Amino acid sequence: MKFRYFIFIVLIAFLVAFLFCFKTFTKTYNKNQVYLIIKPGDSINKVADFLSNKKVIKSKKFFLYFAKVKGYDKGIKVGNYIIPENKDIDFILKKITSGKSDFAIVTIPEGFNLYQIAKRLEDLKLMKKEDLLLARVSDFDKEHLIRVKDNVFYELEGYIYPDTYYIPYSLNKREIIKIMFDRFLDKYKPYLERQKELNLSLDEVITIASLIEKEAYDDKEKKTISGVIYNRLKRKMPLQIDATVIYSITKGERHINRLYYKDYKFESPYNTYKIIGLPPGPIASPSIKSIEAALYPEEHDYLYYVFTGKGHVFSKTYEEHLKNVSKYIQ
Repeated sequence: MKFRYFIFIVLIAFLVAFLFCFKTFTKTYNKNQVYLIIKPGDSINKVADFLSNKKVIKSKKFFLYFAKVKGYDKGIKVGNYIIPENKDIDFILKKITSGKSDFAIVTIPEGFNLYQIAKRLEDLKLMKKEDLLLARVSDFDKEHLIRVKDNVFYELEGYIYPDTYYIPYSLNKREIIKIMFDRFLDKYKPYLERQKELNLSLDEVITIASLIEKEAYDDKEKKTISGVIYNRLKRKMPLQIDATVIYSITKGERHINRLYYKDYKFESPYNTYKIIGLPPGPIASPSIKSIEAALYPEEHDYLYYVFTGKGHVFSKTYEEHLKNVSKYIQ
């Protein structure tokens, strides 16, 4: 009788231990959402490695065993998945075999204009183009840092930071725009004091930075080009930047490979061949390097530059410029 009682106690203890271990190994331990990307060719083993490294699961071996027993190990599907906190392994396995992505990966290259960004967001089914193009700065700039001028094509031009974003499909258009706009503010705030030193508005700095972004061949010459822009502004010379002519004509909706004489006559506040000073707003989303160049221009006497095919050559006088044009432009 005592032996049977002992066996019963042992079995109960074993069952309790088993249930405790099972619960321990089947629950998840991440304190925040984890973004899991499964690419073509990825295996369940690779997924287990990722979840283990991110401390989502307690045991990689148990995860793989559980997946095999449940029949999930051969059924994982390509997709972008969000793993919430306080779930279990079964939840994860059902999700990664569903093939239903939870978020889009949005990469915005440096120098993209707002129309290009809007088109990308629309292609990814996150919003309609017009949702971004017609968005107002005042809806997102609660600190009133940006003074939007009249005649701009799009108020948020230049203020969507070029970066890679993981955007959940569950967010609405305002939440998505706010994420990208807030990223810009976070990146820019360390430079506010320098902006004040130059006695420029944030809009003027980003406008200059966008011109640098579109003109510079690489990061090395950005501050030199910035110096040319400042030199011409001081002398009240037209900036004569081709990228502004293209933007004037197309509103960023397409690219023009070659400009003709008539194009330079196009009437627009963005056309820096027709106006003195800066255009009314940015023409693209500048990188941090371009923003830094706009805030810390190189001091020199250059007023002109010509593209050589491998960068720009700079000159101080119009005579020198004409020689460079003759040499490098066929």
